[in-house]
Amino acid sequence: MRTLHAILLTTLISFAASGASPDTDRPAQWKKVNEATRKGLPKTAIAELEPIIKGALADKAWGEAAKAIARKIVLEGAIQGNKPEEKIPRLEAEIGKAPREMKPLLRTLQANWYWHYFQRNRWRFMQRTATAAAPGKDFTTWDLPRLFAEIDNQFQTALADAATLKKTPVSDFDDLLAKGSLPDRYRPTLYDFIANDALQFYTSGEQAAAKPEDAFELPASGPIFDSADVFLKWWRTFAIKDFPDSSVVKALDLYGRLLAFHENDSDPSAFADANLARLQFGHNMAFGEEKTARYKAALKAFAENTPTTSCRRSRCTAGRPSSTARETLSPRAIWRCAASSVSRKATAAGSATI
Repeated sequence: MRTLHAILLTTLISFAASGASPDTDRPAQWKKVNEATRKGLPKTAIAELEPIIKGALADKAWGEAAKAIARKIVLEGAIQGNKPEEKIPRLEAEIGKAPREMKPLLRTLQANWYWHYFQRNRWRFMQRTATAAAPGKDFTTWDLPRLFAEIDNQFQTALADAATLKKTPVSDFDDLLAKGSLPDRYRPTLYDFIANDALQFYTSGEQAAAKPEDAFELPASGPIFDSADVFLKWWRTFAIKDFPDSSVVKALDLYGRLLAFHENDSDPSAFADANLARLQFGHNMAFGEEKTARYKAALKAFAENTPTTSCRRSRCTAGRPSSTARETLSPRAIWRCAASSVSRKATAAGSATI
């Protein structure tokens, strides 16, 4: 299973400066790129990347092309002083001319670069106040709501062509997305990857700082802790458009979309993964005296009704329930799994620090 963090994970897009692209006729070129990078010769590395990008695009090796483009941008940014105002606009320009098959993942990368910028400059944003003036194009001057609005825009744009993303195996981007310790069946498509990455943004604690008064409140007495069937029935009739700026509603919508996407799968792994994440989200965000009791009851029901999704007795297998064992778990055991899951993460060479 792959993702950019760990829910789940923790880290958004991280770049690794090693590893040649396998199963292509370009490993020698990648070796030259890595050697130049290790020697501190970014201009040489960039020159070696140009034919890789051209060849990967010609071969429709989208993952390798995205990896090479990201590496190039990181190296160009390093030459210019490793400033975010150099990297982010460069990636935006690449997105504009990229083939449509690459755009969603590049948009996801861009969202993560904005997120990294916030994390590196959190103290600055917390000291800024919103102004009535319309924000300019210089994102380094934006306040937190404007920055988060842009991250939201990147994710929503990336997910727009859901039908195509759902037909695209995540393995098509093996060059860019490093495998985690769990199989891809937990998040088998590019849609699963991007949706779960977006969920890390929408469910983050920092959302409260950007929008202190979310227009939607999540009651513990509602469907958040009900069975997946009940939740989906509610989701299909809920007026999501009535809350266009609510990160809570956007998260609920994505959980609904993931569950609906996988509800008829022959392999229950992806459905169970989304369902358990929904319950965790409810535990973190819902309000009401009955929250703890309903959450425990929901976890118990999850364990009893998902026989092929469980953890080993000794410890959680990579944080997510393993589909190899068929045990009935206590809510505490399930929680240990949910709290420490790991999965795929992007490794488009270079440094994500901006």
